[in-house]
Amino acid sequence: MLNILAAILLFGFVIMFHELGHFFLAKANGVEVVEFSIGLGPRLLSGVWRGTRYSLKLLPLGGSCAMADEDTGSGNPNGFLSKSVWARISIIAAGPFFNFILAFIFGVIIVAYQGYDLPVVTNVVEGYPAEAAGLKAGDLILSVDGKKMLEYQDLLMYLQLHPEEEMEITYGRLPEEQALEPSAWYQEDLTYETGTVTLRTVFNEESQSYMMGIEHYPPDYHKAESLGKLLRLGWHQVVMLGQSAIESFRLLFTGYVGADDVGGPVRIVAGIGQMVGQVRPSGWVIVLLSLINWGLILSASLGAVNLLPLPALDGGRLAFLLVEAVRGKAIDQEKEGMVHFAGMMVLLALMILIMFNDIRNLIIG
Repeated sequence: MLNILAAILLFGFVIMFHELGHFFLAKANGVEVVEFSIGLGPRLLSGVWRGTRYSLKLLPLGGSCAMADEDTGSGNPNGFLSKSVWARISIIAAGPFFNFILAFIFGVIIVAYQGYDLPVVTNVVEGYPAEAAGLKAGDLILSVDGKKMLEYQDLLMYLQLHPEEEMEITYGRLPEEQALEPSAWYQEDLTYETGTVTLRTVFNEESQSYMMGIEHYPPDYHKAESLGKLLRLGWHQVVMLGQSAIESFRLLFTGYVGADDVGGPVRIVAGIGQMVGQVRPSGWVIVLLSLINWGLILSASLGAVNLLPLPALDGGRLAFLLVEAVRGKAIDQEKEGMVHFAGMMVLLALMILIMFNDIRNLIIG
């Protein structure tokens, strides 16, 4: 029970931070905030302070920052629609922006504690594309399709997000006379000879993942050499996870990811709770770091997905506001409201489907 409680609190905290972005920018722009809530459904706790109702609701599936005149203008000078288009853009964009801030903080903490792990090949698996392409143990993967690989997890993420696609891999290789033990492959000041190979990943039934046939074990984490590098690596975590969340939508529509593979709040909470149970014997420091890592994933993903220009999401509202800024005239509120309402219905239907699949998988599994 304690494991699930920790998962729910983490999930709620990430959502709360998103809504705080909307809240703070609304207040900064003089917009009246009617209600700030965490969760959906019936209120569990509620109170009014300085004209704003603060609520904790039953279902930890979202949250809201309800502003006066948010959808229909009534002439309220402190209403959302009475503010300039750029003020409204800042309020809507603040939610995802706050998610990126939180994810960045979490990313810096993780890298500061754990360090980073360069994408060095420790073994090439026989019979896989990497062997046929000529990659060898000791090669440092520098880039894939022109995208720089800073860490080994960059490579893993890229392979899973581009299944069965032909990709160009640039690697660095030490001359044979400079052959080093695996522990020394991570020295960044070494001079490598570079080469390029082209290959496609293949699906591995045992691991249920796409592979090119390289191994990286054991990982060899080492500390960031400077504060600047620590901050860059922390931000890199945010960018990598945000991009992977958006790329996952592409895989969903191309059929590489099925609806049953998409996890919703129930599966996420269950997964976090299971993780907490597994690492608790290692001590509360490891539990806390594991929760921070999950918070990094959730916050970066939530920020990125919310910026997609889809109705009912922050990105959809930003799209309408940017059109208004360009044309100098607001789009008819009734028409925009209909679009967002339709998007909300689709989103709710998708959430119900995902929640049903999550509960079914938990019962079956």
